[in-house]
Amino acid sequence: MDLKTLVDEVTLIIQDSSFTEANIITRLNEAQLEIAGGMPSNLGSWITPPLPELLTIGKVDTATDAAYVAMPDGTGVYADFQRDLQFVASSDGVEIDLADSFRSFVETYPLLDKSGQITECCEFGNKFYYQGIPTTSEEVTIHYYRFPTDMVDDTDEPDGIPKHLHRALLVNHVCWKIYELIEDGTEEAGANTKKYLDLFLAAMYKLELFIPYENRPFISM
Repeated sequence: MDLKTLVDEVTLIIQDSSFTEANIITRLNEAQLEIAGGMPSNLGSWITPPLPELLTIGKVDTATDAAYVAMPDGTGVYADFQRDLQFVASSDGVEIDLADSFRSFVETYPLLDKSGQITECCEFGNKFYYQGIPTTSEEVTIHYYRFPTDMVDDTDEPDGIPKHLHRALLVNHVCWKIYELIEDGTEEAGANTKKYLDLFLAAMYKLELFIPYENRPFISM
């Protein structure tokens, strides 16, 4: 479903000229970004899984005087990092151990000052951490999930969201958020707010069932 169709769907439902086409497009892109970034799961103590189509492969160059560098931010050759570092390989194509968490990583390397070959790494706070620190900068290959690309032109389609859920996820998300504004001030959620929230959550449930089980990360408790 292309951007024009999505905008037309929202416009038809809302029927409120104060929400312009530009405003609706912004909200559709915000919905896409929020879904890709992860939301509370319908399936227990999980965060919703990353979207498989957003998995990308990039590279980072290590520093020689620090134990971390920035993750790809979209200003260079590689797409920008949103979530879930998945796999790391050295410049020789050898897999580098990925720590279970930043906490476990710093428990092993509390000073982050070990030099030499990289044997373990992790991502935290949009930074790629590694130990040891190579004496010569090394190009490391990383697999991760990038931000979805915003829809701009009428023919653009949602990025990473399965086609069969374009309407159910994005239109219902935007209508839910708009009706929250329209029905603001009531003691309880308005009828339309609740309606489109419920429709959106039902679509998120379908999305979770559609994505392979092993891609679902736990929420840290």
